[in-house]
Amino acid sequence: YNEYKSYLSRMDVLFGGIDGGGSGSRFAIIKSDGTVFAESDGPCTNQWLIGLDQCLKNIEEMWRKAFKSKGMEPRQLEGLGLSLSGVEAQHVKDAIVERFKDEYRHVTKHVAPYNDTCGAVLTAFKNGGIVIIAGSGSNCQLVEKDLSRVGCGGWGHLLGDEGGAYSIAHRLVKTVFDDMDCMERCNYDLKLGRSLVWDYFGVTSQMEMLKFYYTNFEKSHIAGLTRVMYKKAVETRDPLLVSCFEWAGRQYGRHLIGVVRRYRRERERDYVTGDEPVNVVCMGKVFDAWDLLKKGFEEQLDESGDLCRVELYQLVASGAIGAVRLACPDMPVDFDKNTRHMHTYHTSATK
Repeated sequence: YNEYKSYLSRMDVLFGGIDGGGSGSRFAIIKSDGTVFAESDGPCTNQWLIGLDQCLKNIEEMWRKAFKSKGMEPRQLEGLGLSLSGVEAQHVKDAIVERFKDEYRHVTKHVAPYNDTCGAVLTAFKNGGIVIIAGSGSNCQLVEKDLSRVGCGGWGHLLGDEGGAYSIAHRLVKTVFDDMDCMERCNYDLKLGRSLVWDYFGVTSQMEMLKFYYTNFEKSHIAGLTRVMYKKAVETRDPLLVSCFEWAGRQYGRHLIGVVRRYRRERERDYVTGDEPVNVVCMGKVFDAWDLLKKGFEEQLDESGDLCRVELYQLVASGAIGAVRLACPDMPVDFDKNTRHMHTYHTSATK
């Protein structure tokens, strides 16, 4: 073991890590002393959305691109940690390992595939924590030091994704549809919300919207409406748009409460006791709207009474850095530099 650690201390030993999802991916190459050697961006690496073949091709291309950014020919990595959405089932992990052995041996000597939540937690915290992901979709996982996990959500847009950008956009679209159909009247003025939907999709009627949900469905395109909604919500404080984000904040509270309750049920012990903080790293572009999400999040936690104190953080470093720790657990990491404190929640009684 000591000989191996001595080998790793050589500056020319390189490890890789990928933080990948449905909207895009980040690849990092790290020296054995923990410094970043090279990085690159890439497309979707969720094998459920694009298939495993394309997922692996995208990974290989990001590997090449990272070395190219340093003016170098690509070289084999000592190890590669994959923190990817869509990698949860063991048979998927096994398939990735076998494909790297057979077809991508030139990329890395060994590969360590895990779910996309691991990279974020390992970037933010030394001994594990909770991650809430709110990108185009949503997920929440409690990751312990040994990488054992308890999850809540993460089932995709048909079975979950509550609080993700897709669900926020869909909530506005469905509100417009239901009001126009007189199925459920909206309590807010719909004028701005309806015009945002029509303008974003370039349509003027409900019938024209169907192609975006069926014939030419693209989850990321629908999710993109959320950016427009947030901008207008900040500018106008339109009650309908603000309510969509407050609803999303509640969904993150539900995910957090759910994962802690599931941990208690499965492990038969509490995750934290008393006023001990629950450390959470918040990942995804939707958290840029925290000013509108906060109210719903705190209301949901207040109503549940499950948690006394929650510390929320955001990454200021790529989750790909934590993904490297999947392949090299001894990799030195400066955790304080990887996060910024976002918010402290206390129960209403102690606020």
